[in-house]
Order: sequence, then structure tokens, then C-alpha cells
Amino acid sequence: MPRIVGGSAKGRRIKSPSKRVRPATARARKALFDYLSDFIPGSTILDLFCGSGGLGLEALSRGGKSACFVDSAAKSINTAKQNAVLLGLRDQSTFICKDVFRFLRNYNDIVGHKFDLICAAPPYRIAQPQRILDTIAEAEVIDISGVVCLEYDRHTPMPKSNHFKLDRRKVYGETVVEVWDYEPCIKEDTNS
Repeated sequence: MPRIVGGSAKGRRIKSPSKRVRPATARARKALFDYLSDFIPGSTILDLFCGSGGLGLEALSRGGKSACFVDSAAKSINTAKQNAVLLGLRDQSTFICKDVFRFLRNYNDIVGHKFDLICAAPPYRIAQPQRILDTIAEAEVIDISGVVCLEYDRHTPMPKSNHFKLDRRKVYGETVVEVWDYEPCIKEDTNS
């Protein structure tokens, strides 16, 4: 069973929705969230492909303000909700059972605010880091100084983006963990 590696819920175990769900390793999660430690307090978090909710719950444990958990599998959403209750983080959490890309295209109708920190750890068999970054940028779901954390298989091609700048990339065995800083394109004023 995975566990929370830092913050108020440090050491607490969380459930996994099934054996097929691959939670981030404790080592990778600890390194990622230690790196983001100054950024997380007070942030709004979006956990895409949430599975057990481990990434969003880790951020809440470390001082995040609120988290929205999105997954297309009802079992994953129910497990993430149970884990939030178990850790005493339910009041700061919202759960949405919906395809991630559909959610992103319609997020404003569903949530109505932008996010500071977006975590996306899709199943390796469907990992599409390029599509994830592109869709986040197109949907304008991320705050102006926001950060996207991606986790995917090291054999998956690394994304490129005009909207994000790679800040950090680490490989842990078969897993790549990246931190991307949002750099929105400034639209030229055509009225001047």
C-alpha cells in the first residue's frame, strides 16, 4: 500500500483502486514534492488520472489549499474519496468522474477557477504527455504562474511545448517525472 511521504499526513497509508493502478513510487513522489515544497502551500491542485489520489493528497498534506481529482474510472474516484476521508482532507477535495480530456475542454463550466499545480500521471499504456500539455494550454485551466507535473514511462517520447518550459526532469527506473512551468504566449494587441 502506498503512503503519504510528507506534511500533515506523513506516513499514513492510502488505498489503491486496483492492482493495475500504478501509484507513483514513494521515492519519486518525495523528490517531486520536496522540490515543489515552497510552491505548494496555499496552492490549488488538479490531479488528473488521479487513481488513488496520491499526488493530490500529497500536495494537500503539504499545505495545498484545495484539490480537484479527475479520473474516468468510478472505482478510482471512489478510492480517492475514501483516501481523502481517511486522511481528514475531504473538505478540501472535489471529485469528478469524467474523461480527463473532456473535463479539460469543459472545466470552466464544471469548476470555474484555474489551478496553480496540475499533476498528471496517466496509465503508462495510454500516456500522452504531449497531448496533456497541449490540452492544458488550450483549455487555459492553469494559472499564470502555474506548474504542471507529468509522470510517464521513460520509453514515451518527451513532449515539446510553446506554452511550458521544462524546469526539471528526473528518471526513476522506468518512470520519468517532469516539472513544467507555464509560460503563456502573450497575445499582441491588434487595436494599437
